[in-house]
Amino acid sequence: MLKKLLGLFTLLIVSVSVFAQVREDTFIYVAPVVGSPDQAVFFKENFDMEITGAGYTLTDSAANAQYTVRLEVRPNMVTYDDGSVEQAPPGEPQFLLHLTLVDNMENYDMVSFAFPFTELEEMYDFNLKMVYEAMANVPITRLGDIEIIDESDAWRNKWLYLRASFDAPVISVYFLQKPGFITDGGDPPDTQSLDHYIGTFVGATIGLELQFLNWMSLEANIIFRFSEPFYEYAFIPGIGLQWKFPFKPAKHYMLEPYIMGAVAGNTSGNSDAFPLWGVGGGMQFGTKGGNMGAFFIDANYQYFFGETVMRNRSTTRPNPTQLHYNHRQIISIGFGYKIGFFDR
Repeated sequence: MLKKLLGLFTLLIVSVSVFAQVREDTFIYVAPVVGSPDQAVFFKENFDMEITGAGYTLTDSAANAQYTVRLEVRPNMVTYDDGSVEQAPPGEPQFLLHLTLVDNMENYDMVSFAFPFTELEEMYDFNLKMVYEAMANVPITRLGDIEIIDESDAWRNKWLYLRASFDAPVISVYFLQKPGFITDGGDPPDTQSLDHYIGTFVGATIGLELQFLNWMSLEANIIFRFSEPFYEYAFIPGIGLQWKFPFKPAKHYMLEPYIMGAVAGNTSGNSDAFPLWGVGGGMQFGTKGGNMGAFFIDANYQYFFGETVMRNRSTTRPNPTQLHYNHRQIISIGFGYKIGFFDR
Protein backbone atom coordinates (compact mmCIF):
# COMPACT_ATOMS: atom_id res chain seq x y z
CA MET A 1 0.00 0.00 0.00
CA LEU A 2 2.82 2.38 0.90
CA LYS A 3 4.48 1.60 -2.45
CA LYS A 4 1.27 2.47 -4.30
CA LEU A 5 0.93 5.75 -2.42
CA LEU A 6 4.54 6.66 -3.12
CA GLY A 7 4.05 5.78 -6.77
CA LEU A 8 0.92 7.89 -7.04
CA PHE A 9 2.64 10.80 -5.27
CA THR A 10 5.64 10.59 -7.62
CA LEU A 11 3.36 10.46 -10.65
CA LEU A 12 1.46 13.49 -9.37
CA ILE A 13 4.68 15.49 -8.86
CA VAL A 14 5.97 14.57 -12.33
CA SER A 15 2.61 15.41 -13.91
CA VAL A 16 2.47 18.82 -12.23
CA SER A 17 6.07 19.53 -13.24
CA VAL A 18 5.46 18.58 -16.87
CA PHE A 19 2.25 20.62 -16.97
CA ALA A 20 4.08 23.66 -15.59
CA GLN A 21 6.80 23.27 -18.20
CA VAL A 22 4.19 22.98 -20.93
CA ARG A 23 2.45 26.15 -19.73
CA GLU A 24 5.68 28.16 -19.68
CA ASP A 25 6.49 26.95 -23.16
CA THR A 26 3.06 27.92 -24.47
CA PHE A 27 3.24 31.41 -25.99
CA ILE A 28 -0.04 33.31 -26.32
CA TYR A 29 -0.92 36.61 -27.98
CA VAL A 30 -4.06 38.49 -26.92
CA ALA A 31 -5.25 40.50 -29.92
CA PRO A 32 -6.76 44.00 -29.47
CA VAL A 33 -10.30 43.59 -28.15
CA VAL A 34 -13.25 44.54 -30.34
CA GLY A 35 -15.76 46.52 -28.32
CA SER A 36 -16.33 49.91 -26.77
CA PRO A 37 -13.21 51.73 -25.49
CA ASP A 38 -13.97 50.79 -21.86
CA GLN A 39 -14.67 47.16 -22.76
CA ALA A 40 -11.55 46.91 -24.93
CA VAL A 41 -9.26 48.22 -22.18
CA PHE A 42 -10.92 46.13 -19.45
CA PHE A 43 -10.78 42.78 -21.22
CA LYS A 44 -7.30 43.31 -22.72
CA GLU A 45 -5.79 44.13 -19.33
CA ASN A 46 -7.68 41.35 -17.54
CA PHE A 47 -6.92 38.59 -20.04
CA ASP A 48 -3.26 39.60 -20.22
CA MET A 49 -3.13 39.36 -16.43
CA GLU A 50 -5.05 36.07 -16.19
CA ILE A 51 -3.03 34.36 -18.93
CA THR A 52 0.22 35.41 -17.31
CA GLY A 53 -1.06 34.41 -13.88
CA ALA A 54 -2.07 31.00 -15.20
CA GLY A 55 1.58 30.35 -16.10
CA TYR A 56 1.52 30.93 -19.85
CA THR A 57 3.96 33.22 -21.66
CA LEU A 58 2.42 36.37 -23.11
CA THR A 59 3.84 37.89 -26.32
CA ASP A 60 3.36 41.24 -28.06
CA SER A 61 2.62 39.89 -31.54
CA ALA A 62 1.00 36.88 -33.21
CA ALA A 63 4.27 36.16 -35.05
CA ASN A 64 5.88 35.30 -31.73
CA ALA A 65 3.07 33.10 -30.40
CA GLN A 66 1.70 29.61 -30.97
CA TYR A 67 -1.85 30.73 -30.16
CA THR A 68 -3.90 33.91 -30.42
CA VAL A 69 -6.82 34.79 -28.17
CA ARG A 70 -9.38 36.97 -29.94
CA LEU A 71 -12.04 38.76 -27.91
CA GLU A 72 -15.10 40.56 -29.23
CA VAL A 73 -17.97 42.14 -27.30
CA ARG A 74 -21.32 42.05 -29.09
CA PRO A 75 -24.85 43.05 -28.03
CA ASN A 76 -26.90 40.12 -26.76
CA MET A 77 -29.59 39.85 -29.41
CA VAL A 78 -32.72 37.74 -28.95
CA THR A 79 -34.58 36.12 -31.85
CA TYR A 80 -38.31 35.74 -31.28
CA ASP A 81 -40.71 33.20 -32.79
CA ASP A 82 -41.92 35.67 -35.41
CA GLY A 83 -38.35 36.08 -36.67
CA SER A 84 -37.74 39.53 -35.20
CA VAL A 85 -34.39 40.23 -33.57
CA GLU A 86 -34.01 42.69 -30.71
CA GLN A 87 -31.67 43.59 -27.87
CA ALA A 88 -32.23 41.35 -24.84
CA PRO A 89 -34.83 42.82 -22.50
CA PRO A 90 -33.88 44.40 -19.16
CA GLY A 91 -33.00 41.81 -16.57
CA GLU A 92 -31.24 39.66 -19.19
CA PRO A 93 -27.47 39.89 -19.99
CA GLN A 94 -26.99 42.77 -22.41
CA PHE A 95 -23.68 41.67 -23.95
CA LEU A 96 -21.87 38.56 -25.12
CA LEU A 97 -18.10 38.24 -24.84
CA HIS A 98 -16.98 36.01 -27.73
CA LEU A 99 -13.64 34.25 -27.23
CA THR A 100 -11.83 32.49 -30.08
CA LEU A 101 -8.60 30.55 -29.67
CA VAL A 102 -6.57 30.47 -32.91
CA ASP A 103 -3.78 28.04 -33.71
CA ASN A 104 -1.27 30.36 -35.41
CA MET A 105 0.82 27.58 -36.93
CA GLU A 106 -2.10 25.74 -38.55
CA ASN A 107 -4.13 28.94 -39.05
CA TYR A 108 -7.49 27.65 -37.81
CA ASP A 109 -9.92 28.39 -34.98
CA MET A 110 -9.48 25.72 -32.29
CA VAL A 111 -12.41 26.77 -30.11
CA SER A 112 -14.97 29.55 -29.98
CA PHE A 113 -17.60 30.32 -27.36
CA ALA A 114 -19.48 33.25 -25.83
CA PHE A 115 -20.16 34.34 -22.25
CA PRO A 116 -23.10 36.64 -21.35
CA PHE A 117 -22.74 39.66 -19.05
CA THR A 118 -24.11 43.11 -18.38
CA GLU A 119 -21.62 44.94 -16.16
CA LEU A 120 -17.85 44.67 -16.62
CA GLU A 121 -17.33 44.09 -12.90
CA GLU A 122 -19.24 40.80 -13.19
CA MET A 123 -16.45 39.38 -15.35
CA TYR A 124 -13.74 39.50 -12.67
CA ASP A 125 -15.02 36.11 -11.47
CA PHE A 126 -15.21 34.54 -14.92
CA ASN A 127 -12.23 35.72 -16.99
CA LEU A 128 -9.85 33.12 -15.56
CA LYS A 129 -12.45 30.37 -16.04
CA MET A 130 -12.72 31.37 -19.70
CA VAL A 131 -8.92 31.19 -20.05
CA TYR A 132 -8.87 27.66 -18.59
CA GLU A 133 -11.81 26.58 -20.74
CA ALA A 134 -10.07 27.82 -23.88
CA MET A 135 -6.62 26.48 -23.00
CA ALA A 136 -8.06 23.04 -22.18
CA ASN A 137 -8.10 22.58 -25.95
CA VAL A 138 -4.33 23.07 -26.26
CA PRO A 139 -2.65 19.68 -26.72
CA ILE A 140 -0.06 18.52 -24.20
CA THR A 141 3.25 18.93 -26.00
CA ARG A 142 6.78 18.09 -24.93
CA LEU A 143 9.33 20.86 -24.56
CA GLY A 144 11.00 21.74 -27.83
CA ASP A 145 8.29 20.22 -30.04
CA ILE A 146 7.10 23.64 -31.15
CA GLU A 147 9.47 26.11 -32.71
CA ILE A 148 8.46 29.75 -32.41
CA ILE A 149 10.04 33.09 -33.05
CA ASP A 150 11.84 34.19 -29.92
CA GLU A 151 10.66 37.48 -28.47
CA SER A 152 14.27 38.67 -28.57
CA ASP A 153 14.34 38.17 -32.35
CA ALA A 154 11.86 40.97 -33.07
CA TRP A 155 14.62 43.58 -33.50
CA ARG A 156 15.77 42.10 -36.82
CA ASN A 157 12.37 41.13 -38.21
CA LYS A 158 10.78 44.49 -38.91
CA TRP A 159 9.20 45.68 -42.12
CA LEU A 160 10.77 49.12 -41.98
CA TYR A 161 13.97 50.58 -40.50
CA LEU A 162 15.10 54.17 -40.13
CA ARG A 163 18.93 54.34 -39.99
CA ALA A 164 21.34 57.09 -39.07
CA SER A 165 25.12 56.80 -38.96
CA PHE A 166 28.24 58.85 -38.43
CA ASP A 167 30.73 58.03 -41.19
CA ALA A 168 34.42 58.28 -40.36
CA PRO A 169 36.91 57.78 -41.71
CA VAL A 170 35.86 58.28 -45.31
CA ILE A 171 38.88 57.96 -47.57
CA SER A 172 38.50 59.26 -51.11
CA VAL A 173 41.17 58.68 -53.75
CA TYR A 174 41.15 60.88 -56.88
CA PHE A 175 43.13 59.78 -59.95
CA LEU A 176 44.49 62.51 -62.22
CA GLN A 177 43.42 62.47 -65.85
CA LYS A 178 46.26 64.52 -67.39
CA PRO A 179 49.34 64.47 -65.13
CA GLY A 180 51.56 65.91 -67.88
CA PHE A 181 49.91 69.29 -67.50
CA ILE A 182 51.09 69.71 -63.91
CA THR A 183 54.27 71.75 -63.85
CA ASP A 184 56.18 73.96 -61.47
CA GLY A 185 57.74 75.92 -64.33
CA GLY A 186 60.95 73.88 -64.18
CA ASP A 187 62.27 71.23 -66.51
CA PRO A 188 61.28 68.41 -66.44
CA PRO A 189 57.77 68.78 -65.01
CA ASP A 190 57.24 67.47 -61.47
CA THR A 191 54.18 65.21 -61.74
CA GLN A 192 54.79 62.45 -59.24
CA SER A 193 53.04 63.95 -56.24
CA LEU A 194 49.92 65.14 -58.09
CA ASP A 195 48.96 62.13 -60.22
CA HIS A 196 46.51 61.24 -57.46
CA TYR A 197 45.08 62.87 -54.39
CA ILE A 198 43.87 61.20 -51.17
CA GLY A 199 41.26 63.11 -49.21
CA THR A 200 39.95 62.28 -45.76
CA PHE A 201 36.32 63.04 -45.09
CA VAL A 202 33.75 62.81 -42.32
CA GLY A 203 30.06 62.48 -42.96
CA ALA A 204 26.63 61.15 -42.09
CA THR A 205 24.05 58.89 -43.70
CA ILE A 206 20.30 58.83 -43.16
CA GLY A 207 18.28 56.06 -44.76
CA LEU A 208 15.01 54.14 -44.90
CA GLU A 209 15.20 50.35 -45.30
CA LEU A 210 12.29 48.13 -46.37
CA GLN A 211 12.78 44.46 -45.45
CA PHE A 212 10.16 42.96 -47.76
CA LEU A 213 11.57 39.43 -47.44
CA ASN A 214 13.32 37.77 -44.53
CA TRP A 215 16.47 37.57 -46.67
CA MET A 216 16.18 40.67 -48.87
CA SER A 217 15.69 44.41 -48.34
CA LEU A 218 16.13 47.77 -50.07
CA GLU A 219 17.49 50.92 -48.49
CA ALA A 220 17.30 54.42 -49.93
CA ASN A 221 19.57 56.91 -48.22
CA ILE A 222 20.90 60.46 -48.26
CA ILE A 223 24.67 60.87 -47.86
CA PHE A 224 26.56 63.90 -46.58
CA ARG A 225 30.35 64.30 -46.85
CA PHE A 226 32.50 67.13 -45.50
CA SER A 227 36.19 67.69 -46.18
CA GLU A 228 38.93 70.19 -46.83
CA PRO A 229 40.53 69.06 -50.10
CA PHE A 230 43.46 71.10 -51.34
CA TYR A 231 43.15 73.63 -48.51
CA GLU A 232 39.51 74.49 -49.11
CA TYR A 233 36.27 73.43 -47.49
CA ALA A 234 34.01 71.06 -49.46
CA PHE A 235 30.50 69.73 -48.98
CA ILE A 236 29.66 66.70 -51.11
CA PRO A 237 26.02 65.52 -50.94
CA GLY A 238 24.74 62.31 -52.47
CA ILE A 239 21.92 59.79 -52.61
CA GLY A 240 22.26 56.02 -52.64
CA LEU A 241 20.30 52.81 -53.07
CA GLN A 242 21.44 49.61 -51.34
CA TRP A 243 20.17 46.15 -52.27
CA LYS A 244 20.73 44.09 -49.14
CA PHE A 245 20.71 40.38 -48.35
CA PRO A 246 20.16 39.96 -44.58
CA PHE A 247 21.79 36.88 -43.08
CA LYS A 248 20.81 35.92 -39.52
CA PRO A 249 23.09 33.14 -38.28
CA ALA A 250 22.71 33.82 -34.54
CA LYS A 251 20.17 35.35 -32.16
CA HIS A 252 21.96 38.59 -31.28
CA TYR A 253 23.52 39.71 -34.55
CA MET A 254 22.97 39.73 -38.30
CA LEU A 255 25.03 40.38 -41.41
CA GLU A 256 23.79 42.35 -44.39
CA PRO A 257 26.02 42.20 -47.46
CA TYR A 258 24.80 44.54 -50.18
CA ILE A 259 25.43 46.04 -53.58
CA MET A 260 24.76 49.70 -54.15
CA GLY A 261 24.43 52.53 -56.59
CA ALA A 262 24.97 56.18 -55.77
CA VAL A 263 24.79 59.67 -57.21
CA ALA A 264 27.18 62.18 -55.66
CA GLY A 265 27.97 65.85 -55.95
CA ASN A 266 31.36 67.08 -57.01
CA THR A 267 34.12 68.39 -54.79
CA SER A 268 33.86 72.11 -54.07
CA GLY A 269 31.31 72.66 -56.81
CA ASN A 270 34.11 73.38 -59.28
CA SER A 271 33.07 71.01 -62.03
CA ASP A 272 30.46 70.90 -64.74
CA ALA A 273 30.50 67.09 -64.43
CA PHE A 274 27.60 66.84 -62.00
CA PRO A 275 26.30 64.46 -60.87
CA LEU A 276 28.84 61.67 -60.58
CA TRP A 277 27.47 58.12 -60.84
CA GLY A 278 28.92 55.34 -58.76
CA VAL A 279 28.58 51.66 -57.97
CA GLY A 280 29.90 49.57 -55.13
CA GLY A 281 29.16 47.19 -52.32
CA GLY A 282 29.55 46.74 -48.63
CA MET A 283 28.72 44.88 -45.45
CA GLN A 284 26.60 45.96 -42.52
CA PHE A 285 27.16 44.14 -39.24
CA GLY A 286 24.34 44.65 -36.73
CA THR A 287 23.92 43.67 -33.09
CA LYS A 288 20.76 43.75 -31.01
CA GLY A 289 19.90 47.19 -29.69
CA GLY A 290 16.65 46.41 -27.88
CA ASN A 291 13.55 44.84 -29.41
CA MET A 292 13.16 47.83 -31.75
CA GLY A 293 16.44 47.93 -33.63
CA ALA A 294 20.18 47.44 -33.94
CA PHE A 295 23.54 49.08 -33.49
CA PHE A 296 25.67 48.57 -36.58
CA ILE A 297 28.98 49.06 -38.32
CA ASP A 298 28.75 49.68 -42.06
CA ALA A 299 31.80 49.35 -44.32
CA ASN A 300 31.58 49.94 -48.07
CA TYR A 301 33.54 50.64 -51.24
CA GLN A 302 32.32 52.88 -54.09
CA TYR A 303 33.70 53.61 -57.54
CA PHE A 304 32.55 56.86 -59.16
CA PHE A 305 32.69 57.45 -62.88
CA GLY A 306 33.15 60.81 -64.51
CA GLU A 307 35.45 63.75 -64.16
CA THR A 308 36.02 65.57 -60.89
CA VAL A 309 37.55 69.04 -61.10
CA MET A 310 39.22 70.91 -58.24
CA ARG A 311 41.05 74.20 -58.10
CA ASN A 312 44.80 73.81 -57.92
CA ARG A 313 45.76 75.53 -54.68
CA SER A 314 49.39 74.43 -54.77
CA THR A 315 51.90 77.29 -54.53
CA THR A 316 54.82 75.19 -55.82
CA ARG A 317 53.01 73.74 -58.86
CA PRO A 318 50.38 76.32 -59.81
CA ASN A 319 49.73 75.17 -63.40
CA PRO A 320 47.13 74.36 -64.51
CA THR A 321 44.68 76.27 -62.38
CA GLN A 322 42.29 73.29 -62.31
CA LEU A 323 43.06 69.64 -61.68
CA HIS A 324 41.04 67.11 -63.68
CA TYR A 325 40.55 63.74 -62.01
CA ASN A 326 38.92 61.09 -64.17
CA HIS A 327 37.44 58.96 -61.41
CA ARG A 328 37.10 58.67 -57.69
CA GLN A 329 37.15 55.71 -55.30
CA ILE A 330 35.78 55.87 -51.76
CA ILE A 331 36.19 53.61 -48.75
CA SER A 332 33.84 54.43 -45.89
CA ILE A 333 33.14 53.10 -42.40
CA GLY A 334 29.98 54.15 -40.59
CA PHE A 335 28.80 53.68 -37.00
CA GLY A 336 25.11 54.03 -36.30
CA TYR A 337 21.73 52.78 -35.11
CA LYS A 338 18.59 51.78 -36.96
CA ILE A 339 15.17 51.60 -35.38
CA GLY A 340 12.52 49.21 -36.73
CA PHE A 341 8.77 49.55 -37.18
CA PHE A 342 6.04 46.92 -37.74
CA ASP A 343 6.84 43.28 -36.95
CA ARG A 344 7.08 41.00 -39.95
